[in-house]
Amino acid sequence: MGDHDTVRVRLRAALCADDPWTALYALHSPNTDRPGPLAGAVEELYRSDTDHTAFRPYLTWLLRSLGEPGDAVLLRLLAAPGLAGDDRQDLLRTAVVRGLRLPAELLRTYAQDAPASSGGNAGTGGSPAPELVDAMGLSGDPSFAPLLGALLEDPAAPRGRAALALGRLGARAWTAPIAGRLSEVTGLDHTAFTVALELMGDPAAVPHLLRWLAESGEERVYDVHHALVRLTGRDPLLPERASGAAYAAAVRAAWADGRTERAPAVVRNPVVESGARARFSVDEGAGRIRVAFDPPSPGSSWPRWDRCLTFDRKPLYRVGSLCDTCELGLTLLDWPDDEAARIAARMRGD
Repeated sequence: MGDHDTVRVRLRAALCADDPWTALYALHSPNTDRPGPLAGAVEELYRSDTDHTAFRPYLTWLLRSLGEPGDAVLLRLLAAPGLAGDDRQDLLRTAVVRGLRLPAELLRTYAQDAPASSGGNAGTGGSPAPELVDAMGLSGDPSFAPLLGALLEDPAAPRGRAALALGRLGARAWTAPIAGRLSEVTGLDHTAFTVALELMGDPAAVPHLLRWLAESGEERVYDVHHALVRLTGRDPLLPERASGAAYAAAVRAAWADGRTERAPAVVRNPVVESGARARFSVDEGAGRIRVAFDPPSPGSSWPRWDRCLTFDRKPLYRVGSLCDTCELGLTLLDWPDDEAARIAARMRGD
């Protein structure tokens, strides 16, 4: 685009269009290689325009899509004194989606002043708003762990998000408290607690998970099984297309002996049916090729969503979610290490 004034005029025109989203997309898409002027115009509008409240969803969407220049604007706006509560909440959500690490002192100030999720604020007995909990988990500052851990005990608090935040911080002192509360939580909170244990990467969670697997309801078995696979590296074979009670029974049987080490593959009962077909059974194995859930996206309400086809835990293809109404697509992310070496050798002419 042109100079700053031209960018600002075009941004305002897009915001005032009959269809702002289409106009903004058209404004932004040709400038992906020069997002700085557009980010600067967004910041100017956010700071000075009397209509910025009506424009807020569009402005934060732009900041989220502008990469590093947008991130820099987000950090400056969040640090501005006297920021209105609604603005702060919206900017904080956008920063979380971007995965930004915000200054710990800024978050402590917000914990005292920001609107809370249970009526009041963190400084007066309520719990922090969900986006603030998410931001604490992304901060890398372990001093937030006691505050986040206290939220695990409050059914009115965003407990699942607090558990995920502790997992992102790697606060292993909270492994046992999270695992010990699996029986208290249901639905997405139960999933979030088990994913938090996966993020923690702490083997101390395994005995808790094995005990809970034997006691938990059918609908919670998948979460526990997924966490056990992630934490132990053991990936027992399960019957194809098993669901409901049959799936739960198969998972419990696979872990019933308490064995957590990865066993070698065992091929049993080979039968040659023809010159081109043989049938056999395989027990155990390394689970080197599998479809696994990605770590949760910051700010998402779904602890498990996107999945990847992995080789030795290295993501090779993104395959999307389990949503019945979402399109399935394969996006190449990388090559297995040995395959990448062969490709490089061929390119060198070795």
